[in-house]
Amino acid sequence: MPQPGTLTTPCQVVEVVRDQVGHREVDVCVEESVNLLLNGQRIASLTITPADLEAFAYGYAVCEGLALSAGDVGGVEVRWPDVDIAVPSLVPDDVELWMEIRSSGCVGVRSTWNDLADALRSTTTVHLQTIYASLGLINDLASLWRQTGGAHCSVICDSRGGLVSYAEDIGRHNSIDKAVGKALLDGRDLSDCFLLSTGRMPAGMVAKAYRAGIPVVISNTAPLTSGVEIARRLGMTLIGFARPPRMTVYSGLERVEGLK
Repeated sequence: MPQPGTLTTPCQVVEVVRDQVGHREVDVCVEESVNLLLNGQRIASLTITPADLEAFAYGYAVCEGLALSAGDVGGVEVRWPDVDIAVPSLVPDDVELWMEIRSSGCVGVRSTWNDLADALRSTTTVHLQTIYASLGLINDLASLWRQTGGAHCSVICDSRGGLVSYAEDIGRHNSIDKAVGKALLDGRDLSDCFLLSTGRMPAGMVAKAYRAGIPVVISNTAPLTSGVEIARRLGMTLIGFARPPRMTVYSGLERVEGLK
């Protein structure tokens, strides 16, 4: 059993190439379970890559609507396996709690996004070539994925393609929370940024970006209908299957510069 904080563990495997069998050792991502507490009350247990837990907590609080900004978070205490988020302004009746375990970070606090009604007012635009160039960052930064093939990566860039933050995790949701949390702890304004993700984009993923104030969401894989619907309703740019020289724009084409 790996120790808390270990990201990978070696595993003996049998590799088959055509009809030839070989034995070798590979690294496998560690999946740990943490208890998420809000003002001392457990609200969820979730599986996570055991790194950047303070950043995860800040990002989770903002991305799930528990706090409007990092300034609303009174502090985060990590006492393995508990992660306690203090949000003094929040009372238990303010949030619809889920008390369940879900695999790979697919856990949230709100079961509906009907409360998200105001379109993002950001006028940020991103050039097509900036998007294509920034996609290379995923491969450059995703060291855990290269090592194991078992992690998602989220990257936040400014509108010129400059790196703001990034994070990897076994859960695509968790990787967004961690990347957002790192940026917030650095005091970054995310309204002039875009998010790159290796995960599919259902409504829950798009809603995280919305609550963090990120107007442009780009994935190298597919969105789901709920993600497209919420992006269009909230005035966000949602791009899928972004693999140079192609990408598919599902919402918010006006934010993409350099098109003919």
